[in-house]
Amino acid sequence: MNLLLLHPNFPGQFKRLAKELMGREEWRIVGIGEGERGSGGAERITYRGYSHPTGPAEAAFPLGTDFAEHARRGRTVADLAQALKDKGFRPDVILAHPGWGDALFVPEVFPEARFIAYLEYFYRAQDSDLDFDPELRVRSRDLRTVPLRNATNLLAFAAADCCVTPTRWQAGLFPPQIGSQIEVIHEGIDTAHAAPNPAAAFALPNGAVLSQADEVVTYVSRSLEPYRGFHVFMRSLPEILKRRPKAQVVLVGREEISYGQNHASGQSWKRVMLEEVGADLDMSRVHFLGQLPYDAYLDLLRVSSVHVYLTYPFVLSWSFLEAMACGCTMLGSATGPVLEVLKDGENGRSVGFFDRAALVDTLCELLDDPAQRRRLSQAARETVLEHYDFKTRTFPRYLDLLTQ
Repeated sequence: MNLLLLHPNFPGQFKRLAKELMGREEWRIVGIGEGERGSGGAERITYRGYSHPTGPAEAAFPLGTDFAEHARRGRTVADLAQALKDKGFRPDVILAHPGWGDALFVPEVFPEARFIAYLEYFYRAQDSDLDFDPELRVRSRDLRTVPLRNATNLLAFAAADCCVTPTRWQAGLFPPQIGSQIEVIHEGIDTAHAAPNPAAAFALPNGAVLSQADEVVTYVSRSLEPYRGFHVFMRSLPEILKRRPKAQVVLVGREEISYGQNHASGQSWKRVMLEEVGADLDMSRVHFLGQLPYDAYLDLLRVSSVHVYLTYPFVLSWSFLEAMACGCTMLGSATGPVLEVLKDGENGRSVGFFDRAALVDTLCELLDDPAQRRRLSQAARETVLEHYDFKTRTFPRYLDLLTQ
């Protein structure tokens, strides 16, 4: 079987799938993405990178700028696909994240291949991430153009033989006539690697070593930004530290924005929030670690007493499920993507995204109740094992999808 994988941040969501397939002799995998990539242990994957999408940068109509960029990127990827075809490569299946335009024209290069589109998100102007936060609500003028953001995914749906998305919540964002035809298959969690370890230890930059004997509150996000509730968590910290004099609070994430808006001042949200509440924080107990190597990040989750995860109604982070797999006691926001997985009182606790008082009270309740934490943490891992394990849940379904 020949498989062509398309993702600008290759391998993106297909990382575990590609790793599993490349170990099988009957599979040949070719990937196309933006920029060069090291092998990352994927020596049996042929990779072709592009640096600059071809064609003029200017859109004929300003509101069409995003789609014009997608079309330019799509033409670049199609040129690479044609070069592969000229050298004799013929994919049986194309699996692509089409959200940036990479897959726009490739099905025309390989019309005989089966095309599977990974449809990650359908944008909406109302009752969505864009109007969720009163503090950072998008201007109504900008909201009128939101439907244009869906054009590339809608074209992919029209061209695809099959479509997938990671969660039922994400499938439900699409119009019913589309969402009902999308297969829900999560990318999966390596639960053998992301697993509890009672003997785990985590060294802080100041030399202190944390273990499960310590009171550790963790917060993890790719970026420290409002989409993942960073501003809410930071505004809760003064009261958390006041009520928990022994707590160590560890935050993981870069300062650059991944989603949403930059702060109007131009400063990072970390700087903005430290200016707002920093004077009320005992910084000897608040630790910003930036980004961590994966194994160190897992060790931090393993020593966590309570893991706080907040998100707008937006795509669910891998870190949420990895924390559950590591046996964390979860305290999540009562938003759609979280509530699909987290059942309050069963495998974690949930509070309103903006309810800082409930966040503090529930966190303190959990820290005071080791028995409740043990019960919830065990149930959290069992949830991931039952529904999100890569080996037993995700991979068999993807393999069926690719080979049927």
